[in-house]
Amino acid sequence: MRLYPEKLAQHLKAGLAPCYFIYGDEPLLKQEALDLLRHTARGQGFDERLRFDADQGLDWDEIFAASQSLSLFSQRQIIELQLPEKLDKTASERLRELLKQCHPDLLLLITGPKLNQQQQKGAWFTALSNAGPVIPVATPEGPHFARWLSQRLQQNGLQVEAEGVRWLAFAFEGNLLALSGEIEKLVLQNLPQPLTLALLQEQVQPHHQFNPFQLFDPLLEGKVKRGCRILLQLRSEGIDAGMLCHLLARELNALLQMQLGLSAGQSFSQLASELRIWSSRQNLVQSALNRLPLAKLQQLQSMLAAADVAVASFDDDEAWRWLYSICVGFLDGKKMLVAP
Repeated sequence: MRLYPEKLAQHLKAGLAPCYFIYGDEPLLKQEALDLLRHTARGQGFDERLRFDADQGLDWDEIFAASQSLSLFSQRQIIELQLPEKLDKTASERLRELLKQCHPDLLLLITGPKLNQQQQKGAWFTALSNAGPVIPVATPEGPHFARWLSQRLQQNGLQVEAEGVRWLAFAFEGNLLALSGEIEKLVLQNLPQPLTLALLQEQVQPHHQFNPFQLFDPLLEGKVKRGCRILLQLRSEGIDAGMLCHLLARELNALLQMQLGLSAGQSFSQLASELRIWSSRQNLVQSALNRLPLAKLQQLQSMLAAADVAVASFDDDEAWRWLYSICVGFLDGKKMLVAP
C-alpha cells in the first residue's frame, strides 16, 4: 500500500499498521513522518525503541533477537531499521524473514534512500508493501511545491498574499528544512497578517538549494528559464562545472543515440529499454526528441566539448557561459548563432 506523507495523519486515525517503510531523499518529510509515527506509537504503549543503522553495519541476528524479546519495563517495542543504498541477496532474504516476525506488540519503522523503478520491483520491496504502508518522500517541485507551501503556511496559522507565496516558493525551492525553520520564525514574530511580499522580503533570507540532477528534467521539457535558474543557483552553491559537463554529456549522448536509432527505424520503447531510461522519465525524453533534431543535438554536443576545454584550461567563467548557452539551446530545434 502506497501512502503519501500528507495522508499519514488521517491514516493513523484508524490505527497503526505493523510495519511502515519510509523511503526517499527529502530529509524534512522523512523526519516528520517518523516523528508522527513515534508519537502515535508512544500513545499506544510502545515505550521501548531500538534502532539499527546500515551505516554502522547490519547485524541481522541482533535485529531478530530484539524482535523476539521484550524488556522488563515495556510490553510493546519499536524497532527502527535504516536500510543501505543497495540490498544484496542475503539482506533481502533476512528482511523478508524479519517481516514475518511482526506481531501486535512490535512496530517496525523501516527507512531507506530514494529507490529507482528496478529496486521497487524487487522481492524485498514487494514484501514491505504487503507488510504495511510504503511512504515515498520526495521534495515537491513546481506547482506541487507551491500547493505544499500554501498548506504548510495555513497549518501554521499564517495568511500570506499570493505573490508572497510565490516568492517564498522561489526563495526556498529544494530546501524544505530551511523553509520550515523560516516559517517557525514567522510564527514567533507575530507579524501583521496577511503577510505581504514586501514584508517577507524584509524579514526572510532566501535559501534555494538544488542538486545537479534537478537540472535535466526542466531542460528535457524545454523549460529553459527554470533550467537556467537552477544552473545559476548550482554555481552559487559551489557545484563544479566539470561535474555538470560530465552529467550533461551522459544526457546528450543518450538523446543522440535515441535520435539516431529512431532515424534507423527502431522503436522508442526498444531504445528506451536498451539505454535503461526509467519509465518515469520516458515522456520527458520523448518531448526532447520531438523538439530537438539530430543536427541540434550535435551542436549542443560540440558546445559541451568547448565547455570541457574551458574546464581543462581552468577558465571557470568561460565554462559556465558555455553551460548557460547549452541550457538555452534546449528550447527548440533552431541552430544557435551566438556562442559565448
